[in-house]
Amino acid sequence: MDSASESPVEKHSKPAAERLKIVISIQDKDGQKQFRVYMDDMFERLFKMYADKAKLKVENLVFCFDGDKVDPTATPSSLEMEDGDMIEVNVKSS
Repeated sequence: MDSASESPVEKHSKPAAERLKIVISIQDKDGQKQFRVYMDDMFERLFKMYADKAKLKVENLVFCFDGDKVDPTATPSSLEMEDGDMIEVNVKSS
């Protein structure tokens, strides 16, 4: 009887420890690239991953969501983003 009462507690405690992830698309002139990110991760991590993949310097990029520039210290959660949302990226003209 003891083991039956323990297992629901174990099952219940695991999901609470998992951080929520969503997929965000980054749209550039060549198309879309998808990234799986944590809801509480700062965008600077995502921007760096994109810049590395695109072989560009992150300082030369501007990221926008719903027409507004995205701050590198913001998170998907702070912008109330949902799975499948898209961020547009533009290269700054030098």
